[in-house]
Amino acid sequence: MADPVAGVDGCRAGWVVVLTDSRCLDGGGAAAEVAVAHDFLGVLELTRGARVVGVDMPIGLLEAAAPGGRECDRHARRLLGHPRACSVFTPPVRSALVRASYRRALSANRASSAARLGISIECFGLFPRLREVDAALTADPTLAERVTEIHPELSFRALARGTLGLSEPKRTPRGLARRLALLRRVFPCLARSLKTRRAGVAPDDVLDAHAVAWSAARIACGRAVCLPARPAPRDVRGLPMAIWY
Repeated sequence: MADPVAGVDGCRAGWVVVLTDSRCLDGGGAAAEVAVAHDFLGVLELTRGARVVGVDMPIGLLEAAAPGGRECDRHARRLLGHPRACSVFTPPVRSALVRASYRRALSANRASSAARLGISIECFGLFPRLREVDAALTADPTLAERVTEIHPELSFRALARGTLGLSEPKRTPRGLARRLALLRRVFPCLARSLKTRRAGVAPDDVLDAHAVAWSAARIACGRAVCLPARPAPRDVRGLPMAIWY
């Protein structure tokens, strides 16, 4: 029996959600429905029947900043190699996440450890989405049993069977086309879905959500890889700090 799964990626409109099932691992036998949620509570409502909900957003945060971020971030960068390692950003420490301005978040991150490490302005731009996920899982830690951090670039690497050739950024025409070609093997109707215009949702958001959904199906079927190897470390709130693909 197929397990329902979901892939979730942040977008300007909130979150793009791909609902499918584990049959997508076997040559595209599963349909995929694309939906948009305004906030993460809406994501949880849309995915309430999913066994695994993959999310392209950090889950579990350090208290003290460390070079390279969490152990899973460092593992992911090594696996992706140059130049795609840059797609794995270093999350903030928890004390920085609650700061309302970039200047204060930067100061809090630096003050968290002797390393005096900052955060990028791009990372700060993700704070609203990070806060939503962190708040939801902190309020109900049992959600972490099915809401799982997945990085789409690792998913694409696995779809390509670990070969090189995804060096192009996903927002370039060639990068987008290469990723679409990989995903069409398991989601044959994806090209048609991309033609549907959704306010606040870019084509690469839809591709990433599909890639995350594919890895979520791998988790449901016991075929996924966890970085670092299980048992993964947990943060002070008990949330796992692991990236799956």
